[in-house]
Amino acid sequence: MHRLANKVALVTGGTRGIGHGIVRAYLAEGARVAFCGTSERTVEAARRALPPDAAYEGVVAELGDPAAPGRLVEAAVRRFGGIDILVNNAGVVSRASEWELTPEEWDRIHAVNLRATFFLAREAARSMRDRGGGSILNVSSIAGQNGGIAGSPAYASSKAAVIGLTKSLARRFAPLAIRVNCLAPADIETDMTAGFPPELRERLIAITPLGRFGAVDEVTGAAVFLAAAESSYITGQTLSVNGGAYM
Repeated sequence: MHRLANKVALVTGGTRGIGHGIVRAYLAEGARVAFCGTSERTVEAARRALPPDAAYEGVVAELGDPAAPGRLVEAAVRRFGGIDILVNNAGVVSRASEWELTPEEWDRIHAVNLRATFFLAREAARSMRDRGGGSILNVSSIAGQNGGIAGSPAYASSKAAVIGLTKSLARRFAPLAIRVNCLAPADIETDMTAGFPPELRERLIAITPLGRFGAVDEVTGAAVFLAAAESSYITGQTLSVNGGAYM
């Protein structure tokens, strides 16, 4: 069953990890998918990993650039005629401690994780409005719920703000039949978490009742659900995919 047949999705940060998993899952469900990465090298590598007969478009975008959200949405609309689903997955991580964090690092994290999320949602909503509705999915993190363990205050605060932004946009876009929801994963087995020191992995697993990191496809199932018709009466919600680490 193709739950996203005839839908057009835009997925940011779609070249690796959770984002790439969502791209693959949406394609498998029948969607046409535009995705972005930060370099032609990463975008091309992602293209090669996708089914050759699938309908997708890879775009290079640096979301710290204030003009990038508009250009990215324009590219997706030009290629596929509109947008029905937006996944704001792209994000950057900071490890700077509360004593080392600089204004420049703070601004860098919030520019990608928060500012770009809002402006992408607004630009995509213009297309969704013209198409009779749509679904926006913002990707936060357990760090936005518990203050964070592996990242800096800049990362945790940006991801907490994404949860608040989700609720605000859900209220404002509801009259346009545009739903806005949020995913808050904990630690998922990706190339990023593969670099965690063993002692950090052990600490994170110890606070997770299911006793392990999650798999990418345990997040993509939730991303499909929140984009599909089954969730048509769900908006303004944050779905935590974390093995019970935050209850």
